[in-house]
Amino acid sequence: MKEFLSFGEPLVGFYPPQGVSVADDYPLIKTWGGDTSNFAIGVSRLGHSVSFLTAVGNDPFGRGFLRLWKANGVDISLVRIDRRRNTGLYFVSLEEGRHALTYYRKNSASSAISPKDIPSDIADDFNILHLSGISLGISASACRAGMKLMEIFREKGRKISFDINFRLALWKSVRQASQVLDDAIARGIDYLEITDDEMLSLGWGTTLEELTSRFKHVNTILFKRGSQGTTIYADGEYFSVPAFQVQVRDTVGAGDSFDAGYLSALLDGASPREAARFAAATAALTCTGTGPLERMPYKQNVARFLGGSVQ
Repeated sequence: MKEFLSFGEPLVGFYPPQGVSVADDYPLIKTWGGDTSNFAIGVSRLGHSVSFLTAVGNDPFGRGFLRLWKANGVDISLVRIDRRRNTGLYFVSLEEGRHALTYYRKNSASSAISPKDIPSDIADDFNILHLSGISLGISASACRAGMKLMEIFREKGRKISFDINFRLALWKSVRQASQVLDDAIARGIDYLEITDDEMLSLGWGTTLEELTSRFKHVNTILFKRGSQGTTIYADGEYFSVPAFQVQVRDTVGAGDSFDAGYLSALLDGASPREAARFAAATAALTCTGTGPLERMPYKQNVARFLGGSVQ
């Protein structure tokens, strides 16, 4: 039995040199991305077994992802190769001092995933399912597949981790996104991850207390606030952990690394507070590289960063 099943969309990212726009005439750097792919690689680097459930195109990018996952210890037995659709892409740009992402993912291979791709006994092989709002937002069929996965895992008494990862471009409206995400969480989420910006954009309030009031059945909520740290509700308690101060090159993928660090540390026997500190270190190290994977750490990297105090 593997510890994690991650479900969602891989994306190939392209970056210009730091501080410029993709509209400028500069060579681009390629990186591998996609929130749930980042998560899968993150938990694997932290010493845990994981399979990724997705689809890639029969193209150089799809083949590259398969090699990437194999090299990082991610099981790909549930990855389908789509010979009619391509692997999705995104471009990162600096516009008016802020990151701007442009996506080319319509009709991507992973968006064609449907409930028929989900084995009815899939939860027998895993302890924790991880998926996100992006996993559900890429298409109607992928949304149904994600909902089916959650139902199967809940019926088997397995744990479910859900990162909101709200991207308005994937939804018809904020109202539609809020309704679908509400429905997903109502199906029985154990670990809910959300940022302050996402919460505000969805109209869910501004504080963790508002979230716990809205989702009373969720045992753990990670309220990520970037450089201000993370506030956490776990087992009936509220507490905060500060963000580590590092030289930040890129924040893309930091939230995925936080999720991977928190859940990995819990499986290693850490308390929620210890897991949150470990996760903060994992996210901080990821931010020191370009793209989500360049500096995504292994467990020994986090241990050195924390001075050997990892549980």
